[in-house]
Amino acid sequence: MRLRALLDRATAGQRIHGRSRLRPSLVDKVLRDPFWVWCQHHAPKAEAVNEIGRYEQMRYRRGVEHEDAWVAAHYPGVLAIRPDFGHQALVRTLRAMLEGVPAIHQPQLWDLGRDVYGRGDLLVRDDSHASDLGPYHYRVIEIKRARKLRDAYVLQAAFYNRTVGAVQGYMPERVTVALREEVRPVDVSGFGKRMDDVAARWCALRDRTVEEPEPGRPPDVTDSPWRAYGNRLVHERRDLVLLAGVRAPERAKLRAAGIHNVDELWTSSLGETEEILGPHHGATAYHVAQSYRTGQPVPKPGRELRIPRARRLLYFDFETSDDTHPTMPPHVYLIGCWDGSRDQFVRFLARGPEDEAEIFEEFLDYVGDDLEAVRLYHWTDYEVWQMKAVMRRWPRLEGRLARLMGSCVDLKRCIQDAVYLPVPRFSIKSVAPALGFNWRQQGFGAYEALLCYWDAVDTGDRSLAEKAVRYNEDDCVAMWHVDQRLTGGA
Repeated sequence: MRLRALLDRATAGQRIHGRSRLRPSLVDKVLRDPFWVWCQHHAPKAEAVNEIGRYEQMRYRRGVEHEDAWVAAHYPGVLAIRPDFGHQALVRTLRAMLEGVPAIHQPQLWDLGRDVYGRGDLLVRDDSHASDLGPYHYRVIEIKRARKLRDAYVLQAAFYNRTVGAVQGYMPERVTVALREEVRPVDVSGFGKRMDDVAARWCALRDRTVEEPEPGRPPDVTDSPWRAYGNRLVHERRDLVLLAGVRAPERAKLRAAGIHNVDELWTSSLGETEEILGPHHGATAYHVAQSYRTGQPVPKPGRELRIPRARRLLYFDFETSDDTHPTMPPHVYLIGCWDGSRDQFVRFLARGPEDEAEIFEEFLDYVGDDLEAVRLYHWTDYEVWQMKAVMRRWPRLEGRLARLMGSCVDLKRCIQDAVYLPVPRFSIKSVAPALGFNWRQQGFGAYEALLCYWDAVDTGDRSLAEKAVRYNEDDCVAMWHVDQRLTGGA
């Protein structure tokens, strides 16, 4: 078989036109965030704001390094396709396939007849079945620096597999997804309809033959570069996604009834809303909308805000380091605590992962042994999950942390069970500003704090972590503020 014939199969005599074709790497966007796909094609280009920062760049580099290391370990004689993209890279990929190269890294895989193109991770030669290339064929290996297999990973590999099958004239039934800790063979022989559905959805979004997809909830309506644009759009439209506790099926019912934004719910009665959504969801939609109208919390009928109390009230928050850093393992690096009984902030800051147990011992000593006299407030179960992980890493802390958890109170759960608020979600970053609290460092979040900590450890200059400490302090004070605002300090 000649190179020209393979090129014809791959391109169908067409050329790539920018964003107009589906890349398998964007399958997750089509499934999880179609609003982002819509923005890519139809949002004003001037609204795009690149928010890919240093942390995201580090994660991307770790992914590339992981892929390169995995390929080098398993296929040391691999042929890497260069340049990375374009017609020349496609020609080199197809030529390598014709020559029967044992393994091809980052091959160009095009099926322009189906509006699909992209760059795969790895093709490996398999002599168990012939193809139009000769007495062999190529199999797809998708490499992910992840611990769990996701549906989008398999679909991405299935698209590449179908592309390779169309070119070589033989469709393997299996692909391989190489995860961080295991290699998973996956049968994709029955994936044809699912791939067709994803491709059709992509085309419909591109060609505007469907309605604009619903955005996500603020403050992360969608991903960069459309996050800021999407957030502003949602607030300007007073979109129904602003209603915390009202799910997508209920929002669809409201729109079908002619209610398209929060303000339109203000003129509906509770009975009318319940008739559309049923008693539970109707009450939620109605009362959250009224909370937006007044700008005030609305008590849930028949519920009382009950927050367990004790002599000492501590509002605590963890900052954690993940596995993005090239040398540091995941660990809790900062424990912050606003002591509501003493009106003071205390912090326990690690100098590296080896200090994790030490800062927990200091925190435990600060809390003291009289756990009947203390309540420790956190927001969501995240801190509890982290303490359980710390117990596994440091068994000597198990007993003390287990007892401490008996005095912990999920402040979010207490409030969410009793109060409607004018928020899109019950994150502390949404609830506290709705009740008048603002973080001192605008545009500074958990990832920026983590980078400050990494810089402090890498350089030995602990002062570089002070922004992370300030951010953590505001997280703790935010919980105290929410408590005070809703209970009057009771």
